[in-house]
Amino acid sequence: MQGRVDARSAVVRGLIGALLLVSTLSSAAQAQERRTEVEASLRYDALDSGFDDWLTQRLDVQSTQRGEPTWYGALHRERRYGTWDEALLAGAAVPLGEAWVVQPEVGRTFSADFLARWHADLRVQRVLGGGYVGSASLRRTRYAGSQVDRLALGMERYWGNWRGAYTLNVSDVDVAGTPVGHAVALDYYYGERSSVGVRGALGREEEGLPGGEVATTDVASAALLGRHWFEENWALSWELGAIRQGDLYDRFGVQLGVRYAF
Repeated sequence: MQGRVDARSAVVRGLIGALLLVSTLSSAAQAQERRTEVEASLRYDALDSGFDDWLTQRLDVQSTQRGEPTWYGALHRERRYGTWDEALLAGAAVPLGEAWVVQPEVGRTFSADFLARWHADLRVQRVLGGGYVGSASLRRTRYAGSQVDRLALGMERYWGNWRGAYTLNVSDVDVAGTPVGHAVALDYYYGERSSVGVRGALGREEEGLPGGEVATTDVASAALLGRHWFEENWALSWELGAIRQGDLYDRFGVQLGVRYAF
């Protein structure tokens, strides 16, 4: 689903925005060694309306160094509607000068029963001053029976230990019109790298169904998520969320992940 609350992608975007802002504001910052993080996570979603529950298994890898490209990728398996889909994604965030970051991302599904066959996304971020970071992205997602093009316009603000963000999503679904969605985020950073945050979304979004079909419905979602580093190289990631997918179903999910840095 295009607009689903996703802790992993939100954390990646927030991290890239924070690194971009810190690099710009701290021109004399010392170079840091590259840091690679690997996370294994499991997510369980309970659905009503007679739908079977969902299960997601995921392995994420991210390599970051201030002032240098950030590389990331993921392998994940999802069980929905009694069947499994497997997918792979890879992306990079490449700094261009002191104020710009270009972030390409591509993904491919090995057995696309309900997930998209593939997606390609190009995101651009820019520091605007005063703690603000603006962004725009274009994404094309191809399902078995349809294609979705999405424009996302975002604004983030960093102040003290806080980050706030708003994103406007406008999609063009070739079988279902032009849905519009709104997403907000608020994060609090504590310790050196730990954080806790809330997510909310409202509007119309597309949902992948069995056989590659796509349904566009009214959506309202909320989530509480975080990442806590309890040792220098070990962290626990978590998320609790609820989504009302129009008249299709209500979904309640919990996700737990273990992260290791080296």
